[in-house]
Amino acid sequence: MQIAIVHDYLHQYGGAEKVVETWLEEYPEAIVYTLVFLPEKFAASKTFTKAWKEGRIKTTWVQTWLPKIPKLFKHFFWLYPLVMSAVEVSGYEVVLISSTYCAKNIRLGQNERVFHYCHSPTRFLHKLTTETDHQSLSLAYRLLIPLLTPFLRWLDLRAVQHLEEKQTRWLANSRYIQKTLSTVYGVNSEVVYPPVELERFLDLSRHPLVGSEAYYLCHGRISFHKRLDLAITTCLETGRRLKISGASALLQEEKKLRQIVTEYEQKHPESRGLVEFLGRTSDAQLEKLVKHAAGFIFPGKEDFGIAPLEMLAGGLGIIAYQAGGALEYVQPGVNGVFFPVQDAQSLTKALDEFETLSLNVPTIRATTHGFAKEAFTSKFRLLITKNS
Repeated sequence: MQIAIVHDYLHQYGGAEKVVETWLEEYPEAIVYTLVFLPEKFAASKTFTKAWKEGRIKTTWVQTWLPKIPKLFKHFFWLYPLVMSAVEVSGYEVVLISSTYCAKNIRLGQNERVFHYCHSPTRFLHKLTTETDHQSLSLAYRLLIPLLTPFLRWLDLRAVQHLEEKQTRWLANSRYIQKTLSTVYGVNSEVVYPPVELERFLDLSRHPLVGSEAYYLCHGRISFHKRLDLAITTCLETGRRLKISGASALLQEEKKLRQIVTEYEQKHPESRGLVEFLGRTSDAQLEKLVKHAAGFIFPGKEDFGIAPLEMLAGGLGIIAYQAGGALEYVQPGVNGVFFPVQDAQSLTKALDEFETLSLNVPTIRATTHGFAKEAFTSKFRLLITKNS
């Protein structure tokens, strides 16, 4: 079967890229179309490395210069939809599109079937970011985005119309995104939960540290909308330890978070060491963190959220903001608690409540049923076979 995979850009190895990787594992001869590919970011993935060496990852002219200055990646966000709109994908039995931004701008020629797996409509184009999110951006971005938004939104909606004309079947990664797609784009979609590698966490033993050694965990890609600032501030103010595992594609974002800690420690010397930035962690390091953590703090509004499900598979309870994808797997009193407002007072109250619970590890793990990687691949096999 001739299959094409289209993805926004391959410049970091996150949840959306795991979707593409899973498709490549399932369809090892597929061709990938993307804006740019940074091989060093995917060195740990045999699947991506093999596809790159075999010439099956097709990039745009951006590949000739952007890898040399990756720090400037986000500065050219306005250019990417225009670049992708010059890419034509034609002659395939199946086209699988994975996007939050510019992959949907491709030109589709004659293809038998097209599926668009949408992680989210483009947030900043459709008012899906909050004022708090924007405050995390630099002044230049806050001034530039409103000027460019009308034109970029027009391109985005034109791309949606093109997909509709090509009878594209829309797939959403959660019920929350399904509703958002209906509201923003006016399209009907089917929910297919993303692939989550639960197996390596299911057999972990749980030995949470106690007393002054007890700590909470945040894990995943660092980004302004994930609201790690809230987790940091709350833990500092309440004297709780917090370990942050993950890196940011934009160093400025992490720098601002570190500055919060530095400024607080200067005023409150007794808080030194409460918050630790661990950077990107290995599988073994992450498993050790999960094994000994008191709980997982999930303070942002996510489209879905793969990291929380990995934590649940490891038997770790979750303290989550009551919105977005978390509503589909966090069960209060069973595998965690919610906090309804994104402020320190609400999160503190939830942490206090969480610490009174006696959560059962096997019960927590049981709540991940239906979210495994195999469920994702089985669903796509059925979709493609059913529509062949």
